[in-house]
Formats: sequence, structure tokens, C-alpha cells
Amino acid sequence: MKVSAVIPAFNRRTYIVRAIDSVMRQTVPVDEVLVIDDGSIDGTAEVVESHYGDTVRVIRQPNSGPGPARRRGILEARGEWIAFLDSDDEWTPGRNCELLQAAERVPVDVAWIFGDLRIVTDDEEVPSFFEKYGLALKDCPQVISDSLSVQYPTLLPYLQASFIRRDVLLELNCFTEGLRSEDDVLAAFQVGCRYKFAAIPRAVVKYYRTSDLVSSSVAVSGIARPDTYRARMKAFATVIKSGRRRPWNSEYASAVRGLCKSLDNKEPSPRKLAFEQFRYGGSGFKGIAFVCFALAGRPGIQLWNAIAASWRRLSALGSSKRTFEVRPSPPLRGT
Repeated sequence: MKVSAVIPAFNRRTYIVRAIDSVMRQTVPVDEVLVIDDGSIDGTAEVVESHYGDTVRVIRQPNSGPGPARRRGILEARGEWIAFLDSDDEWTPGRNCELLQAAERVPVDVAWIFGDLRIVTDDEEVPSFFEKYGLALKDCPQVISDSLSVQYPTLLPYLQASFIRRDVLLELNCFTEGLRSEDDVLAAFQVGCRYKFAAIPRAVVKYYRTSDLVSSSVAVSGIARPDTYRARMKAFATVIKSGRRRPWNSEYASAVRGLCKSLDNKEPSPRKLAFEQFRYGGSGFKGIAFVCFALAGRPGIQLWNAIAASWRRLSALGSSKRTFEVRPSPPLRGT
């Protein structure tokens, strides 16, 4: 059973050695390490080659985004299982061993095995994802009865913490949409609609959300890009087409509105796109109101956003008043 570690990288010379060293420190080594240099201009590829020589295979390509870089890694890999790692994160030393043991025990219809991950901030390591979102496992590995339950509303099978069958990724054409964000979300939904997931209770990756990554990481900056919503639209549509309509049709409509609101002046007008909310019947009065604003083009969307922001401020103010309201004490009871 062979494992290929795939590390997409774009201008990551500051962090790439930390990531690769964590792969090299595995108690059970992977079979190959591939770094997909996605058009870096800071010498990332040269740093990797000077540090590791032939032990790491560096593949250069023009800058295309993380999705195409991951796809290139899948195509170039020779292992049965793909183990992704972002270039600014780290694996724990026993990761490969623990996931390999799980891979030997899961049924053949399990295509994705994932472990827990710990978030690293500037100050400290905060609770793990499983702890934060209440995923309690009774077995190791534990096959998830409903694959989508660990993807919505929070995606728990992070790529950095996962083993994924290479032949399944190829079969489902994962990472072929050219997305620059949340391509992993789409891939998880594509696999989840056809195959099962399994989980182990171990934390197998350190997921960095430190302030030095704000300018280069969507997860750290918290800025939603158009591809964030495009990925969700495709993901929810995949579930709907597999026969599960609700709540995915409503989520699809919400993603359409998010995409309309995130488009800049270089993107097409949101007028036509706004009607996409109704494709799967998941949008009601709010969707109709949104279309009315969208028909005015970007000025209408800006007005919608302004009204929504004002409503949120009023709601927050009302909540604050309720929180700090001084209530009279109950009358004292006689003795």
C-alpha cells in the first residue's frame, strides 16, 4: 500500500521546509514526496531542491491556483493513497503510520480517511477540530454512516488530515474546476456523494492560522472570494443531483446570493446570475427581493448590502440592550 505526499506551493519559501521536514520525520515514511510549484517567483522550488535533492520531486507549472496544482499532483503521483499537505502546515510524526493502519482496516467503499487537526495561532494551540465541533468517535477507524454529516455545516475532513484514494479522485475528476479557494470543499462533496468516509480520533496535522499568513491565506484572512461561492454552488448541486434535495437547494440559493455580492467590477453583472437561485427551488421571498435589487446591477447589490449591514447593526444593538437590561429584583419572601 503506497502513499504519495502532495504539497502544492506558491511563494512559500519561508514555510516549505517546515512542511516537508514534517513529512520526512514520519515514523513510517511515505513512498514519495511531490512539491507542485505553482508558478512561484520567490525561489520556492530552488529552496526545496537545495535542501532535499532527489528525495523530493519538484514539479513546476504556471500559476493556476491550488486546485489545478493538486490535480497535477494526483496525476503525477504513483501511490494508491494521496496525502495532501498545505505548504504552511505540518504533519504530526505518527500521521502516516496511523492513517496507514486505518486504511488496512476499512471496507473498500471507504475512499476518504481523515484524522483530527489542531489549529496553531500566534499565542497557543487551541482545541482540536473534533473537540470544537463535538465529533466523538467510538471506533478507530470509524466508518461514517452519512458522509455528508461531517461536511455540513462544518467541513471536518480537511485535506491536510486525510488519506484519499487516488483512483477515486481521478474517477470523479476532482480538482478540475480551476478554483482558487474551497476546491477541497467541492472535492469532499463529490467523493461523499459516491463513497464513504472514515475517521480516526488522533490529531494528525498542525493547521497554522498565525497572523503572518493573513495576506496569503483565505482561512486566516476570512475574506470570501467569488470562488468560495462557486465551489459551494457546485458542491450543493452535486448533492441535489444525487437525489438529496433539502436543505441543499436552500444552501445553493444562498451561495448564489453570496457569489453575486462578492463579484467585483471585472466580473459579469449579477443581473442574470441572481435568477440562478431558483434553479432547484430553494429560494422564497428573500430570493425574489434579492432579484429585484440585482436587476439594478452592482448599485442594487451595494444597496442590498448596505440595508443588510444596517439590519445587522440594529439587531446587534437590540441584543446588547437585552443583555445589559437591568431588571428589578424579585420581592423578598417573608419568613
